[in-house]
Amino acid sequence: MRRWLVLVVLVLVMGGVLGRVLWRSWRGQEVTLATIGSGRVVTAVYATGRVDSDQRATLRARVAAPLAAVLVGAGQPVKEGEVVARQDDAALRLATERAVGELEAARASFAQAQDEATRSEKLVRDGLLAEDAWVRARERARELAAQMAAKESAVRIAREQQSWTELRSPLAGVVTALLHRAGDPLREGDEIVTVVDLSRAYVRVAVDERDAGRVKAGQEVRMVFDAYPGQLLRGEVLRLVPAVDRLTKSTDVLVSLPQERPPLQLDLTVTVNIVTGVVEDALVVPRDALEGAGVKRAVFLLGERGRAARRPVEIGACDEDRCQVLAGLARGDKVISPLPAGLAAGKRVYVGAR
Repeated sequence: MRRWLVLVVLVLVMGGVLGRVLWRSWRGQEVTLATIGSGRVVTAVYATGRVDSDQRATLRARVAAPLAAVLVGAGQPVKEGEVVARQDDAALRLATERAVGELEAARASFAQAQDEATRSEKLVRDGLLAEDAWVRARERARELAAQMAAKESAVRIAREQQSWTELRSPLAGVVTALLHRAGDPLREGDEIVTVVDLSRAYVRVAVDERDAGRVKAGQEVRMVFDAYPGQLLRGEVLRLVPAVDRLTKSTDVLVSLPQERPPLQLDLTVTVNIVTGVVEDALVVPRDALEGAGVKRAVFLLGERGRAARRPVEIGACDEDRCQVLAGLARGDKVISPLPAGLAAGKRVYVGAR
């Protein structure tokens, strides 16, 4: 008796499962419908960019000398001309002192030679000295005058070189990088501090070369920074860089930033929509209702006896969510959206609850 009960239960369960499968097969695939209506279609080029600035400077060592002190920290604002670092100037200071000493000696020798020339001239006029002695005294004074001028130039050069050990910021901005620490030995040309002025920053956008022809100066740009996901900023295209990267197949587009903006950092990532056109009061269809690609596409409607009916349509401008319908649909038509995987014309479907 118990075996019969088990068999009956198994048969009932299998029958229920089979019935459900048959019922689903008869009902078809569940779909949802979207109504064709009017709306605004904004066409745009979608790309990513980063914050950039032409106002940046990296201070380099102009002499080979150890770094004595770094006077600023990363993220610190600096003024134009402010001393941000110093190198050890001991060797250059000694060179300056030596040049000054040589100049003082040259001045003393010149003064002595000039006095000698003056005395010789007076003696020649009094007839107490031969004229060629006076000529030799004058030539000696001229030679020493030239030597003194050379020593004066040497002193100016030595003082100028000594001043190179003080590194001054060439612009007002913010320190973005400290590339050496106090005590590091430096060679001429070594990088020490980087300063960037972000007050005139812009966004450098990498646009695919296939979209470059749609981008023009003055177009509206909408930006969302990864650091500020809830804040939409608006700018405009400043100019296009007339070069294409061979590896990425993209060209750089420079975009302005609004005056009112959150604090930004160099190379901050931003998602950019460059608005290339706006169609008002367009007949629109959801993008996920379209089959195919290009201008000639197709949609599916709910046809007779609950079967999917395929209809060709002609598409115009598209944005992220919808496309303009140029032909094939009318206002009020209902299309299957989104398209289920594997949907084909004639397949049985039914409208599910939304």
